[in-house]
Amino acid sequence: MRARPAPSGSRCASLQQNSGLARWSTVFQARPSRRRVLAAGASTAALLLAGPTALAGCTASSPASQAPDPLEAPARRAEVDAALATVVAGMHPTLAAAANALAADRAAHAKTLRAELHRAHPDLVPSSAAQPAPPVVPPPVSPDATTAQAALTQTMRAAQDEAAELVITLPGYRAAMLASIAACCATHTALLT
Repeated sequence: MRARPAPSGSRCASLQQNSGLARWSTVFQARPSRRRVLAAGASTAALLLAGPTALAGCTASSPASQAPDPLEAPARRAEVDAALATVVAGMHPTLAAAANALAADRAAHAKTLRAELHRAHPDLVPSSAAQPAPPVVPPPVSPDATTAQAALTQTMRAAQDEAAELVITLPGYRAAMLASIAACCATHTALLT
């Protein structure tokens, strides 16, 4: 199909009179240089990475910052769950393997959550190691193995639900951490039933 000739006096007519290279030189002049593109990309990445940190400094005095950290409750629950599973493992040899594995995982969860709490709020952790953390007291354990197993299962379901509810309210790393904890609790629930 042949192109129709452009009307005289139009911009198209003047472009057609120029050589092919002249037409494309205007297009290439509009493109930014590689150096400008890289500089713009680097500054955008720096803003994206520093943005939440910079904005967090602006809101440090807001009333929301006075509220307890949402990870405090799951950390305390993980500590209690680990203590409960340890007692169950000691009282019921038939549940010892599952309870010891559960205790190890929940202790690891507690340690990870406490590390994140310390990272986020270093000023709230006692400065001297002379002040030990309050002891974790597990709930009473039934002498019946079936009842103790049911208590562990219920505890794992509650921990899974708590972590899953918090996942959608927390940003990035914290959400991923709680999603992993919820998945681990679901695995233990499945193993106990």
